[in-house]
Order: sequence, then C-alpha cells, then structure tokens
Amino acid sequence: MTAKQIINDGKKNYDKIGGWLIICAIGLTLYPVQAAVSLYTEIIPAWSSESWPQLTIPGSVSYHPFWAPLLIAELVGNGCFLILSICVVVFFFKQRKFVPRLAIIFLASNFIFVGLDCYFTQSILATTDPTNMGPIINFVRTLVASTIWITYFLFSQRVKRTFTR
Repeated sequence: MTAKQIINDGKKNYDKIGGWLIICAIGLTLYPVQAAVSLYTEIIPAWSSESWPQLTIPGSVSYHPFWAPLLIAELVGNGCFLILSICVVVFFFKQRKFVPRLAIIFLASNFIFVGLDCYFTQSILATTDPTNMGPIINFVRTLVASTIWITYFLFSQRVKRTFTR
C-alpha cells in the first residue's frame, strides 16, 4: 500500500502520519512520560508521612486550608490525564477516526485542569512563596499548545484524511 491512496472523491487519504502530525505525535508521546515524572517527583512526595502533616495540619508552618483538596485533585487529575494520554497515543497511532475529537477533548480538558490548578496553586503560594512562577509558566505553555493543536485538529485537511479507520 502506498503512503497516499486516492479515494472516491479524488482526495488523498494518508496511510502514514506525516506533516505537522509528526510534531503532534512527538508531543502526545512525551506527555505520558512527563505526567508520570510529575506524579513521581512532585505529587507523590507531598503525600509522604513527613510532608502531608506539614501542609495539611492547622498550626504547622506550611499549612493552608487548600493544600489537602489541591493535593487530592492533583493526584486524581494527573492520574486520569496519564491514563487518558496513553489512550490518545494508542488510538493516534492506530489512526482511528475519532482521534481528532478525542485529542480536542484531551487538550481542552487539560487546559481547564491546568488553569484551575494554576489559580488554586497561586492562591496558596501567594501566602507562602509569591515568587514561584512555575504554575503560571505551565499555564501559558498549555494555553499556547492547546490553542495551536485544537485549531489544527479542527481545520487541517491532513488530519481529516489521516484518521479514517
């Protein structure tokens, strides 16, 4: 089978992932790795027997009433996005017809999650470390990537002709 097939209406149907989809494939493939590293290095350590009481017990030095719900939301949310991202990658490389819709849902929900996370994290850090710009940088990066890739998945002819199975 060739890389391009002619379908009934004369338009090309792509058998291989190519063009800008290669960049998207790299990003989608790296996302589960990044999510797993984030869970392991940032979120799970906050649940340790040393960190959790310092963050969640009233009267401790780093206490804030939002820490416990934020840490629970971080663990659940990042775990769900890790699983969802693996599904998106698998279906992406199988070139399933529903991948553009699934990718848009994944990107939009990730943007919303990161936005809420940034807001609540900044609310907490404003009282403990106002110079921490990590959440804002992550939010802006997610905003730019989501805007670019959602637009691409919505309007690209390459996407429409690649994901046909």
